[in-house]
Parts: sequence; structure tokens; C-alpha cells
Amino acid sequence: MSAPGAGGAPERVPPGDGGLRVQGLGVALPDADGSTRTVLHHVDLQVRRGEVVVLLGPSGAGKSTLVAALLGLLPVGSLVRGKAWWETGEGEVDLLDPAGADRERTRGRLAAWLPQSPLASMTPVLTVGHQLDEKARVHVAPSGVPALVAAAMGRHDVDRSWRARLPSQLSGGQAQRVSNALALLGDPALVLADEPTTGLDRARATRAGAELQALAHEEGRAVLVVTHDLTLAEQVADAVVELDSGRSGQRLAPDVVAGRARAASHRQAPHRDPSHRSRTGRPRTGRPALAGHGLTLTRGRGTVVLEGVDVRVEQDGTTGLLAPSGAGKTTLLRTLGLLHAPAQGYVELDGRRVRGTGHQVPAHVRRRIGYVPQDPRSSVDPRWTVGRIMAEPLRLGGLRGDEAAVASLLDRVGLEPTLASRRPDAVSGGQLQRVAVARALALDPDYLLLDEPTSMVDVATARTVLAAIHAHQHATGCGVLVASHDEELLRTWCDQVITWNA
Repeated sequence: MSAPGAGGAPERVPPGDGGLRVQGLGVALPDADGSTRTVLHHVDLQVRRGEVVVLLGPSGAGKSTLVAALLGLLPVGSLVRGKAWWETGEGEVDLLDPAGADRERTRGRLAAWLPQSPLASMTPVLTVGHQLDEKARVHVAPSGVPALVAAAMGRHDVDRSWRARLPSQLSGGQAQRVSNALALLGDPALVLADEPTTGLDRARATRAGAELQALAHEEGRAVLVVTHDLTLAEQVADAVVELDSGRSGQRLAPDVVAGRARAASHRQAPHRDPSHRSRTGRPRTGRPALAGHGLTLTRGRGTVVLEGVDVRVEQDGTTGLLAPSGAGKTTLLRTLGLLHAPAQGYVELDGRRVRGTGHQVPAHVRRRIGYVPQDPRSSVDPRWTVGRIMAEPLRLGGLRGDEAAVASLLDRVGLEPTLASRRPDAVSGGQLQRVAVARALALDPDYLLLDEPTSMVDVATARTVLAAIHAHQHATGCGVLVASHDEELLRTWCDQVITWNA
């Protein structure tokens, strides 16, 4: 980084002439039936060295497809037109069709990718430490590996104790930090950050934004941030380009775009009256509930993440969980969802103790609890189409799982029925998150456990998702437990909010 200036803050590197240029980029992706669908129609973009440009757009607008095109990660059979290149003082590097040797040099060295789904970018059977060391050996001599890895871990707030963990033993926010550390080991000139604050609490999201700014303003890199997070855009952007329906707009000031977006939509779900009673007229106390008693929860090799926790989710009520990244929210939800065994304590369903997890629990009990994971890509079979993913719980529950039933579920969360023919890698992260919500609603569960249900979608789509959940709750009286870093969302939507520190 640059030496501090007279005021003690690092001097900003002025934007240079080189950097990323995109002209007239269009992309059509292959479908399962052999046809293609156009995702990007016309994208023009410039990101100079020393600046941060935010690409802002709704879920499904093509943001992640643009990043995949720049990295050469589009699926086989994709059709690409237009130009994208990296300008240097020595010439240009074609990012869309470089030679074989240039392709490997581009990824990780010239350009780094901070992925939207960090768990999907890591090898599930290798520890965090093994993956960091392995990636570092690609970039430096063996003698320099420990120093490079230690510097990356410090920069991205990766705790040393995580080195022994597998990716599945990390929280969503922890996985995001590890993924960022892995991506930036190669000292790239271009950083492509795809939803870099997904799964992070606001304090860590702000820190991540400051790190992205430092990469550009202090180190002279070109940084393209793909996001729907208006707060992040306002914090880090030198300029904002909106992408909608596969077409890019003009470069605008961050405050102009964010103000317009907030005026058009907001996250708020209908406010619930604290005096609300169920349709049966029963008071809030004594209602059927999903409850955990004296729960002590561990992760990995016995690491205690929560101890002595009591939590109660009543039918026809909404409870929120607000806590920092890594504090155990996901582990608690998985425990109540009968997917994680507590070290101590037990789970009760309507006053009856539930023993076991997973398939040890009778199917008719499991079906009463719907669970929406934080990372939807880790919860679906990548070989299945969205339609099959949606139909499977219906069929297992003895219900009709035909195209009409799937289309109805997709419509509840604002998705087109044509999405049913695609596989998970052919839909955006936000679309797949809505698929996970619709799948959880398929069997009309009595209790719904939501882990960051709006973290991967824009504000307008978030409102659609919350409206679908609220409508289901109003119709069925189900109890909802939602974990989120969005305090405004929880305070607005929930009857009560449980908070704790890591």
C-alpha cells in the first residue's frame, strides 16, 4: 500500500488509463433442450485502474453471467459477441478468447474472482489451511507460502483456528472471508467481486467494502463489484452502472442511483401488531411451538458455538435472530430443523420431544418443518433441473408434482415457469434462493426456518419473497424463525427479535 500522506491516511492512487474495457458484449447460454437463451444483450463498461465501479441490478439481470464471461467460465455451447479486454502499457489481453496459456494467466493473476457462493468455490474434502497453502504455492516459491498465507488470513479476518476446518464447518460469513483470501493470493490487477458481502453482518460488510476500496484507491487495481447491496454501492463506488434485462446503462454517481432505487422499492414486509392473536383466538402463550431447550451446539471437532440456549418458535408468530457472522445462527436453525444433533439439550415439536436427526426422524415429522439454507447452491443437486428440485418434495409427500404444480410454486416467489427447465448453474444466485424458498413452502410446513432469505436478492425481489412467506403464514398459521443481518428487516417483520454476540 502507499505511504500515509500528511493527514495520516493512505494516499489515493489516481485512476489510470489502463484497465477493463467491455464493448457491445452479448451472451446467450445453452438450455437443456439444446436451444439458447439470451442473458446479456448489450453491455458497455469501463473500469480503470485505481477505481471501483459497481454493477447494480436485480436478481437475474445477468450480473454473474458477465463475470463468468470475463473469466472464461461460461458453459460449453454459450454464444458470445462483442469485445472485452484488459489494457496495459504493453498492449491488450483479450478476455473473451485468449490463447490457452493466457487463459491460465488471466485467472488468479491478472483477474481474481470473489464468488457469490463461496462454499461452491472450495473443495469440500480439503481443510481451509490445505486450500490456502495449495493456492499460495501456485503464486510463490515454497519458502514464501507461510508468509503469503499469513498475510492473506490477517487481511481478510480469517482466524487461525479455521485452518483445520472443512468448508462445511464454516458459517456463511466465515466461508466468504476464506474465499476472498483464496481469490486474492495471486496479487491480481483486476478484481471481480460477485456479491462480496453475502452472509456478512453489517460491521464485517463495511470492513469488506473498505478492503475493496483499498485494493483500488491505495493499490491501483481495477475493481468491479457486482451487487444489489445499495449500502455497499454507496460506500465503495466511484461510479455505478445499472444492468437490467441484459442491458447496461450509463455511468452514474452512487448517491443518484441508490436514492432512486430506495424511492422505488424497499424491504419492508407488513408490520405485525404485537397484540396479534391466532385465528382460533388463543393467546400467544401456550400455543403449539417448535422449541429448543438447553441447547449446547458444537461445530467441527467439538468447537462450542452456542451454550445453554432456549428458543421457542410459536405457530402464527415470527421470531428473528440477529447476531454477527459466525455466532451460530445457522447451526441453531439446522438443529431446530432436525439436521444437526445438539451436544446437549433437545428439540420439542408441539410439546413432544424429537429424537434423532435427518432420516432417523419419521417423515411425517420432518415434513412439518421447512428449512431455507443460506447458500442455496449447496442444498440442491447440480444435475437436476429446477423443475425436478421443486417436484421432489411434492412427490415424496404424496402430492401432485407435475408442471402445473411446479409453475404455481415458482409464481409464488416471482419466478417464470420457464425456469423449471434449467439446472442450478444456469440460474442466478438470487433466483436459486427463491427456488429454495418455494421448495420449502411446497409441503405447507407448520414451521419455517429461514437463514438469510433475502441476502442474495435486490430490494424489489426481497419484497416479493417476504410477501410470499407472509401470505403462506397468514393462510396456514405457520411459525417463522428468520436469521438475518438486516436489523431493519427483523424489527419490521418479527414479533420478537433474539440478539446475541459471537
